Amino acid sequence: MPGEILRKRREESGQDLKKIAHTLKIRYDYLKAIEDEEFEKLPVEVYVKGYIRDYAKFLKIDPEIILKAYSLKTSPPVPEKTPPVASAIKTKKTAIKYFPVVIIFLAIAVAYILSSLNSTPKKQIIAPTEKPAPTVQQAQPVQEKEKTPEVAVKEGKTMPPSPQKSEGKPGEEHTLEISVTDTTWLLMKIDDAESKDMLLNPGESLKFSAKQGFSLKIGNAGGIRLIFDGKDMGIPGEKDKVLNLNLPADKTANPETPRSE
Repeated sequence: MPGEILRKRREESGQDLKKIAHTLKIRYDYLKAIEDEEFEKLPVEVYVKGYIRDYAKFLKIDPEIILKAYSLKTSPPVPEKTPPVASAIKTKKTAIKYFPVVIIFLAIAVAYILSSLNSTPKKQIIAPTEKPAPTVQQAQPVQEKEKTPEVAVKEGKTMPPSPQKSEGKPGEEHTLEISVTDTTWLLMKIDDAESKDMLLNPGESLKFSAKQGFSLKIGNAGGIRLIFDGKDMGIPGEKDKVLNLNLPADKTANPETPRSE
Protein backbone atom coordinates (compact mmCIF):
# COMPACT_ATOMS: atom_id res chain seq x y z
CA MET A 1 0.00 0.00 0.00
CA PRO A 2 1.59 3.37 -1.00
CA GLY A 3 0.28 5.39 1.94
CA GLU A 4 1.25 2.73 4.46
CA ILE A 5 4.83 2.59 3.12
CA LEU A 6 5.23 6.41 3.29
CA ARG A 7 3.73 6.73 6.76
CA LYS A 8 5.82 3.86 8.10
CA ARG A 9 9.06 5.38 6.78
CA ARG A 10 8.15 8.83 8.18
CA GLU A 11 7.36 7.42 11.63
CA GLU A 12 10.61 5.41 11.64
CA SER A 13 12.58 8.57 10.83
CA GLY A 14 10.71 10.45 13.62
CA GLN A 15 9.61 13.35 11.37
CA ASP A 16 6.47 15.44 11.78
CA LEU A 17 4.05 15.52 8.85
CA LYS A 18 3.33 19.25 9.25
CA LYS A 19 7.03 20.12 9.08
CA ILE A 20 7.41 17.98 5.96
CA ALA A 21 4.42 19.75 4.37
CA HIS A 22 6.01 23.12 5.14
CA THR A 23 9.39 22.00 3.68
CA LEU A 24 7.88 20.56 0.49
CA LYS A 25 5.33 23.40 0.21
CA ILE A 26 2.53 20.86 -0.12
CA ARG A 27 -0.68 21.23 1.87
CA TYR A 28 -0.74 19.20 5.07
CA ASP A 29 -4.20 17.76 4.34
CA TYR A 30 -2.92 16.50 0.94
CA LEU A 31 -0.02 14.61 2.55
CA LYS A 32 -2.39 13.30 5.24
CA ALA A 33 -4.81 12.05 2.54
CA ILE A 34 -1.92 10.29 0.74
CA GLU A 35 -0.86 8.49 3.92
CA ASP A 36 -4.49 7.55 4.69
CA GLU A 37 -4.98 6.55 1.01
CA GLU A 38 -8.03 8.79 0.74
CA PHE A 39 -7.18 9.71 -2.84
CA GLU A 40 -10.68 11.02 -3.54
CA LYS A 41 -9.79 14.08 -1.38
CA LEU A 42 -6.87 14.98 -3.65
CA PRO A 43 -6.85 17.05 -6.86
CA VAL A 44 -6.36 15.61 -10.38
CA GLU A 45 -4.10 12.57 -10.78
CA VAL A 46 -1.20 14.42 -12.41
CA TYR A 47 -0.79 16.56 -9.28
CA VAL A 48 -1.23 13.56 -6.97
CA LYS A 49 1.64 11.72 -8.67
CA GLY A 50 3.83 14.82 -8.31
CA TYR A 51 3.05 15.04 -4.58
CA ILE A 52 3.77 11.32 -4.12
CA ARG A 53 7.06 11.59 -6.04
CA ASP A 54 8.28 14.60 -3.97
CA TYR A 55 7.20 12.99 -0.70
CA ALA A 56 8.92 9.67 -1.53
CA LYS A 57 12.17 11.46 -2.49
CA PHE A 58 12.08 13.43 0.76
CA LEU A 59 11.81 10.16 2.73
CA LYS A 60 14.58 8.61 0.56
CA ILE A 61 12.32 5.96 -1.01
CA ASP A 62 12.43 5.05 -4.70
CA PRO A 63 9.49 7.08 -6.14
CA GLU A 64 8.83 4.46 -8.82
CA ILE A 65 7.98 1.86 -6.18
CA ILE A 66 5.40 4.14 -4.56
CA LEU A 67 3.94 5.22 -7.91
CA LYS A 68 3.60 1.58 -8.97
CA ALA A 69 1.82 0.81 -5.71
CA TYR A 70 -0.45 3.84 -6.22
CA SER A 71 -1.35 2.73 -9.76
CA LEU A 72 -2.15 -0.81 -8.55
CA LYS A 73 -4.26 0.63 -5.73
CA THR A 74 -6.32 2.95 -7.96
CA SER A 75 -6.41 0.70 -11.06
CA PRO A 76 -6.09 -2.99 -10.08
CA PRO A 77 -4.64 -5.12 -12.93
CA VAL A 78 -6.78 -7.65 -14.79
CA PRO A 79 -5.89 -11.21 -13.67
CA GLU A 80 -3.57 -12.90 -16.15
CA LYS A 81 -4.46 -16.17 -17.82
CA THR A 82 -2.19 -19.04 -16.93
CA PRO A 83 0.19 -19.57 -19.87
CA PRO A 84 0.52 -23.06 -21.29
CA VAL A 85 3.39 -25.16 -19.97
CA ALA A 86 6.47 -24.65 -22.11
CA SER A 87 7.18 -28.39 -22.41
CA ALA A 88 3.62 -29.10 -23.70
CA ILE A 89 3.97 -26.40 -26.38
CA LYS A 90 7.31 -27.81 -27.47
CA THR A 91 5.94 -31.37 -27.69
CA LYS A 92 3.02 -30.22 -29.83
CA LYS A 93 5.30 -28.26 -32.18
CA THR A 94 7.63 -31.27 -32.53
CA ALA A 95 4.72 -33.59 -33.46
CA ILE A 96 3.41 -31.09 -36.05
CA LYS A 97 6.92 -30.65 -37.48
CA TYR A 98 7.44 -34.36 -38.19
CA PHE A 99 3.87 -35.21 -39.24
CA PRO A 100 4.37 -34.35 -42.98
CA VAL A 101 7.59 -36.41 -43.05
CA VAL A 102 5.76 -39.47 -41.67
CA ILE A 103 2.98 -39.08 -44.27
CA ILE A 104 5.53 -38.88 -47.14
CA PHE A 105 7.40 -42.03 -46.02
CA LEU A 106 4.15 -43.95 -45.59
CA ALA A 107 3.07 -42.98 -49.10
CA ILE A 108 6.42 -44.14 -50.54
CA ALA A 109 6.16 -47.46 -48.68
CA VAL A 110 2.63 -48.14 -49.91
CA ALA A 111 3.57 -47.26 -53.51
CA TYR A 112 6.61 -49.53 -53.40
CA ILE A 113 4.64 -52.50 -52.03
CA LEU A 114 1.85 -52.06 -54.61
CA SER A 115 4.33 -51.85 -57.50
CA SER A 116 6.10 -55.00 -56.27
CA LEU A 117 2.83 -56.92 -56.02
CA ASN A 118 1.77 -55.82 -59.53
CA SER A 119 5.09 -56.93 -61.08
CA THR A 120 5.24 -60.38 -59.38
CA PRO A 121 2.59 -62.21 -61.54
CA LYS A 122 4.44 -61.25 -64.75
CA LYS A 123 7.56 -63.05 -63.54
CA GLN A 124 5.57 -66.17 -62.77
CA ILE A 125 4.26 -66.41 -66.36
CA ILE A 126 7.79 -66.39 -67.88
CA ALA A 127 8.41 -70.12 -68.29
CA PRO A 128 9.27 -72.19 -71.39
CA THR A 129 6.19 -73.92 -72.83
CA GLU A 130 8.34 -76.90 -73.72
CA LYS A 131 9.23 -77.71 -70.12
CA PRO A 132 6.90 -79.43 -67.71
CA ALA A 133 5.09 -77.59 -65.00
CA PRO A 134 7.51 -75.85 -62.61
CA THR A 135 8.63 -77.95 -59.70
CA VAL A 136 8.86 -76.79 -56.13
CA GLN A 137 12.54 -75.92 -56.62
CA GLN A 138 11.74 -73.78 -59.67
CA ALA A 139 9.12 -71.93 -57.73
CA GLN A 140 11.57 -71.01 -54.97
CA PRO A 141 13.10 -67.94 -56.75
CA VAL A 142 9.59 -66.61 -57.29
CA GLN A 143 8.77 -67.05 -53.63
CA GLU A 144 11.98 -65.27 -52.64
CA LYS A 145 11.12 -62.35 -54.93
CA GLU A 146 7.65 -62.16 -53.46
CA LYS A 147 9.21 -61.87 -50.00
CA THR A 148 11.64 -59.13 -51.05
CA PRO A 149 9.23 -56.20 -50.43
CA GLU A 150 8.38 -57.58 -46.97
CA VAL A 151 12.09 -57.97 -46.09
CA ALA A 152 12.82 -54.47 -47.33
CA VAL A 153 10.02 -53.11 -45.18
CA LYS A 154 11.28 -55.05 -42.14
CA GLU A 155 14.82 -53.79 -42.70
CA GLY A 156 13.53 -50.23 -42.55
CA LYS A 157 14.30 -49.27 -46.18
CA THR A 158 10.83 -47.88 -46.80
CA MET A 159 9.45 -47.49 -43.27
CA PRO A 160 9.21 -43.94 -41.91
CA PRO A 161 11.50 -42.94 -39.04
CA SER A 162 9.93 -43.00 -35.59
CA PRO A 163 9.00 -39.57 -34.27
CA GLN A 164 11.67 -38.00 -32.11
CA LYS A 165 10.96 -37.64 -28.46
CA SER A 166 10.34 -34.16 -27.17
CA GLU A 167 13.23 -32.62 -25.34
CA GLY A 168 12.65 -30.92 -22.05
CA LYS A 169 11.54 -32.87 -19.01
CA PRO A 170 9.29 -31.56 -16.26
CA GLY A 171 11.98 -32.43 -13.70
CA GLU A 172 14.44 -30.00 -15.31
CA GLU A 173 12.27 -26.93 -14.59
CA HIS A 174 13.35 -24.36 -12.01
CA THR A 175 11.00 -23.47 -9.14
CA LEU A 176 10.82 -20.31 -7.05
CA GLU A 177 8.80 -19.96 -3.83
CA ILE A 178 8.21 -16.52 -2.27
CA SER A 179 7.01 -15.87 1.29
CA VAL A 180 6.10 -12.23 2.06
CA THR A 181 6.93 -10.82 5.51
CA ASP A 182 6.56 -7.09 4.76
CA THR A 183 4.85 -4.99 2.11
CA THR A 184 6.96 -4.82 -1.05
CA TRP A 185 6.73 -4.31 -4.80
CA LEU A 186 8.09 -7.04 -7.13
CA LEU A 187 8.82 -7.03 -10.88
CA MET A 188 9.51 -10.57 -12.16
CA LYS A 189 10.53 -11.78 -15.63
CA ILE A 190 10.23 -15.52 -16.37
CA ASP A 191 12.47 -17.07 -19.11
CA ASP A 192 13.20 -13.54 -20.48
CA ALA A 193 9.64 -13.54 -21.85
CA GLU A 194 6.77 -13.28 -19.37
CA SER A 195 6.72 -10.29 -16.95
CA LYS A 196 4.76 -9.97 -13.71
CA ASP A 197 4.35 -6.66 -11.84
CA MET A 198 3.04 -7.25 -8.31
CA LEU A 199 2.48 -5.50 -4.97
CA LEU A 200 2.87 -8.11 -2.24
CA ASN A 201 1.41 -7.94 1.29
CA PRO A 202 2.57 -9.71 4.47
CA GLY A 203 1.39 -13.30 4.76
CA GLU A 204 1.21 -13.98 1.01
CA SER A 205 2.94 -17.07 -0.42
CA LEU A 206 3.59 -17.57 -4.16
CA LYS A 207 5.21 -20.27 -6.31
CA PHE A 208 6.45 -20.06 -9.94
CA SER A 209 8.23 -22.35 -12.42
CA ALA A 210 10.53 -21.64 -15.40
CA LYS A 211 12.62 -23.54 -17.95
CA GLN A 212 15.59 -21.11 -17.93
CA GLY A 213 15.27 -18.93 -14.84
CA PHE A 214 13.97 -15.75 -13.22
CA SER A 215 14.95 -12.07 -13.23
CA LEU A 216 13.72 -10.14 -10.16
CA LYS A 217 13.56 -6.49 -9.12
CA ILE A 218 12.49 -6.27 -5.47
CA GLY A 219 11.32 -2.96 -3.97
CA ASN A 220 11.82 -4.05 -0.35
CA ALA A 221 14.62 -6.65 -0.21
CA GLY A 222 14.02 -7.31 3.49
CA GLY A 223 10.32 -8.03 3.03
CA ILE A 224 10.41 -11.42 1.32
CA ARG A 225 11.96 -14.88 1.74
CA LEU A 226 13.07 -16.95 -1.31
CA ILE A 227 13.29 -20.73 -1.86
CA PHE A 228 14.91 -21.55 -5.23
CA ASP A 229 14.87 -25.16 -6.53
CA GLY A 230 14.10 -26.38 -3.01
CA LYS A 231 17.04 -24.46 -1.44
CA ASP A 232 16.15 -21.85 1.20
CA MET A 233 17.96 -18.61 0.22
CA GLY A 234 16.52 -16.67 3.18
CA ILE A 235 15.87 -12.91 3.05
CA PRO A 236 17.85 -11.56 0.05
CA GLY A 237 18.66 -8.06 1.35
CA GLU A 238 18.09 -5.20 3.75
CA LYS A 239 14.76 -3.65 4.54
CA ASP A 240 13.50 -0.93 2.14
CA LYS A 241 16.41 -1.56 -0.23
CA VAL A 242 15.84 -2.08 -3.98
CA LEU A 243 17.45 -5.31 -5.21
CA ASN A 244 18.08 -6.84 -8.66
CA LEU A 245 18.47 -10.64 -8.63
CA ASN A 246 18.85 -13.25 -11.39
CA LEU A 247 18.18 -16.93 -10.68
CA PRO A 248 20.09 -19.11 -11.41
CA ALA A 249 22.45 -17.01 -13.57
CA ASP A 250 23.85 -14.74 -10.83
CA LYS A 251 24.89 -15.88 -7.39
CA THR A 252 25.11 -12.34 -6.00
CA ALA A 253 22.54 -9.60 -5.76
CA ASN A 254 23.00 -5.98 -6.83
CA PRO A 255 21.18 -3.58 -4.52
CA GLU A 256 20.20 -0.20 -5.87
CA THR A 257 20.32 2.78 -3.55
CA PRO A 258 17.45 5.19 -4.27
CA ARG A 259 18.70 8.49 -5.65
CA SER A 260 17.54 11.71 -4.06
CA GLU A 261 16.92 14.66 -6.40
